[in-house]
Amino acid sequence: MRERGTNDIELRQATAGDLGGAAACMRAVLDRDLGGYQGRWHRDIDDLAETYLRAAGAALFVAVEAAEGRPQVLATTAVRPCRLAVPPNPEWLAARYNRPEVCQLVRVWVRPEARRRGLARRLVGVATRWATEEAGYETVYLHTDASVLGAESFWRSMPTVEVYDARPDPYHTVHFEIDAAKAAALSGKLGRWA
Repeated sequence: MRERGTNDIELRQATAGDLGGAAACMRAVLDRDLGGYQGRWHRDIDDLAETYLRAAGAALFVAVEAAEGRPQVLATTAVRPCRLAVPPNPEWLAARYNRPEVCQLVRVWVRPEARRRGLARRLVGVATRWATEEAGYETVYLHTDASVLGAESFWRSMPTVEVYDARPDPYHTVHFEIDAAKAAALSGKLGRWA
């Protein structure tokens, strides 16, 4: 699945050749916005190939810009089977989402210099479409750290339904489900990228 924008930005399912750029993008966002890498939460980044290219029901999507002949990953979004840990999540939430027909949308991250261009919105659409139409998931779950500037407002601007606001937990977590049909349509609704 490939989509091209007018500024030579391509949205695509990641290949092995994209993984170094994807990891660099993820680490840049972690360092700038999320207090850095924490093995407990981010260990998938250590082996993106195993987690997203070889694992069943998982995929990584990237927005790649061919700048000066060198491709650079500007944004990422990933899908994987939902496996919520208890704690920090309540048992009822894990019971609701830790099922084979549920996936989790993760690593929806955009490099700071590439923000406000619609990349995250489009990648969420592409990833949601893949999850429901190709991987066969029925429900798309996600959570966000509401203390990150713009994160909560971004998800509330998307076709989501809040499931549980865990605040005041230590992670400022808000849990959502995505309206898959509406989110999948996003990838085709945005026009020219500025």
